[in-house]
Amino acid sequence: MKKIIAILICAGLLGTTACSKDTKITKSNDDVSSGETTAIEKVTDAEGRSDNMDAVSAVGNIEVDEGLLTMTITIPGDFVGETTQEEIDKAIEEKGYISGTLNDDGSVTYVMTKAQHKQMMEDMTKSMDESLQSILDDKDTYPNFESITHNADYTDFTIEYSADELSLSDTFSTILFYYIGGMYGVFNGEPAENVHVAFVNSETGELISEANSRDMGKSAEE
Repeated sequence: MKKIIAILICAGLLGTTACSKDTKITKSNDDVSSGETTAIEKVTDAEGRSDNMDAVSAVGNIEVDEGLLTMTITIPGDFVGETTQEEIDKAIEEKGYISGTLNDDGSVTYVMTKAQHKQMMEDMTKSMDESLQSILDDKDTYPNFESITHNADYTDFTIEYSADELSLSDTFSTILFYYIGGMYGVFNGEPAENVHVAFVNSETGELISEANSRDMGKSAEE
């Protein structure tokens, strides 16, 4: 999951232009080879589920401070990986941000104008939609996913599903949508109160299952 975070952060901070409103992503007819790595990692193994839940919660550790004319974003060191101040300076020069600082704890703080932040969010939107497309293209892992529709701020997802009930692995895929919605909200300076995920039958349109990120961990607490 941290790999996904790094991919989307890099896309947002260093990516190319893109924009999105309410979006429906449909399955491609192209096959994905079994050896190809997608932007979305697998979350079906029992050992990985705890780490994925922790990663969703850890998104909240990304700090975004909004000033009158600027935005300050601090990325935790666990999500940054190995980097140097020289590499950060080069990236800052390429993007034209105000500053980028490698902190003592390994985190990186970026300061940018609000216009640059808007561009960053557009770039992140493109990367997120590409990640969602990779789910649909991964027919071996997600054979029943037909389309994914999301709203503009990634807090509501509808998945058209070609079976009558979810498999266990597909049930855990909701964590991916929680993560994407949570990350978009944090970087946008408006943390999501809830991310809703609904699976509907692709032929009948009937609701198969739905889940909400605000309910994560409730069963364990109870």
